[in-house]
Amino acid sequence: MKKIIIFLLLLNISCDDINHIDKYAIIVDSLKTLPDNFYGYRKGSIYIEDSEFKKYRLWFRLDDSGKIKSVFRVDDLKNYKEDLNSVIKNYNIDTLEFKENAQKFIDLSRKYKFGHINIDKKNKIYFSYRDGLSEQYVMVFTDSLKRKYSNDKQFKLLKNGWFENAEK
Repeated sequence: MKKIIIFLLLLNISCDDINHIDKYAIIVDSLKTLPDNFYGYRKGSIYIEDSEFKKYRLWFRLDDSGKIKSVFRVDDLKNYKEDLNSVIKNYNIDTLEFKENAQKFIDLSRKYKFGHINIDKKNKIYFSYRDGLSEQYVMVFTDSLKRKYSNDKQFKLLKNGWFENAEK
């Protein structure tokens, strides 16, 4: 009986050490299939925000089978307009391409269990499954960012190369 209790305690302790990256076997190259942008899931809607120029955000809904429907809203982040057609025309947005990327995002989100992700292939990728904590896990691609996160007491470097936000 004591052996069983000790085994269960060890099993429980070892499970606590498994982080989200290892638990879901997250592969950075699969995340890099998404173009550089910020992607999020919010109350049944998917949004993609232009992270390079911060000009617009496209919103999509899911259908009953969990697939992305067409764009239902576009926010102009520079001029604070929500006129779907004028914003699409003004920024020459390819809504079909964004719809495909939104579907890629939702598929990766389901596979890896995160709610939002920021893709910046030159600098870093970060994501979170917790609302209100944007950088829960961070993978950096530059030495300067590695130093920055290494020196930040809020983050710890995991064995797999990701930084984890210690704020739980």
